[in-house]
Amino acid sequence: MKRIALCISAMSVATAGFCGVGQFSDETTCYVYKQEKLHKKLNCQYEGAEGAAMSYSFRQVSYNLPGLGKMATSNQANYNDRNEITGWTTTVNDEPAIIRYRLPSNQRIVSDAYAQSGKTVMHCYLSTKSQWEICAE
Repeated sequence: MKRIALCISAMSVATAGFCGVGQFSDETTCYVYKQEKLHKKLNCQYEGAEGAAMSYSFRQVSYNLPGLGKMATSNQANYNDRNEITGWTTTVNDEPAIIRYRLPSNQRIVSDAYAQSGKTVMHCYLSTKSQWEICAE
């Protein structure tokens, strides 16, 4: 809600701007890894929000993992006037993280280029601190 309020405030101050926020929820299959080893594969529910303004975008998703609790992922980007990324933050449970991709068939890690080619991949968030990783189909 803070981000929505910030976005609305920014719109009222800016002479020209765009702000959009959407919420979503569903269920899927989640894969939880600890130090590169599959810890648990389970059905999970998630809910989240994503949005953007002229110089900022974000996506936050909270996964409810039966028997494990919740894992929250977030990524945010800042942009300059030329629409170039000037900063990027990704987290898992408020710890610094990276985004990477795995194949749904065998959970093997694949390159960004492979993921961008349009092939089916799982989007994963890996904490660089605790080494917990969440992937969703």
